[in-house]
Amino acid sequence: MATGERVLPALMAVVYGAALIATWGFTSLVIDVDVIAENDAGPLLGPAMAAGAILATWGWLVRLRRADGPWGIAVLAAASSWFAMLAIGSIGYAVTRGEPTWLLLFAGAHASSPFLLLPALLAGVVVVVTRVLTGRSPEAKSFDRR
Repeated sequence: MATGERVLPALMAVVYGAALIATWGFTSLVIDVDVIAENDAGPLLGPAMAAGAILATWGWLVRLRRADGPWGIAVLAAASSWFAMLAIGSIGYAVTRGEPTWLLLFAGAHASSPFLLLPALLAGVVVVVTRVLTGRSPEAKSFDRR
């Protein structure tokens, strides 16, 4: 495996993480709502959700080099980043509250939140942009341009 094949997915995952944080900040500013509106959620729930989305997106970016096209991987990256944020948020908040019913209550309250939907969309965009930036055909087997 060439160095570029390992480094590019990691760099794009970092770009995705920065874009996720910026998206959360701008969205929070525009709609005047906290990312995690629950005051008793603690300071680590949001960063844990972001880390889950970044790891999910990174996993699909690693698989992108073997895919025929970016569209299927983009949809999977978007869906898995959304699910990772929702699952981590629900589990984390239920543990914080000490009541398992908050698994469903948190998930129901945040599933259609722009704080989950926009980063999920962004994950798909990062996958497509990565494929466009590499400029490779489906027959290519690596990210290297040798």
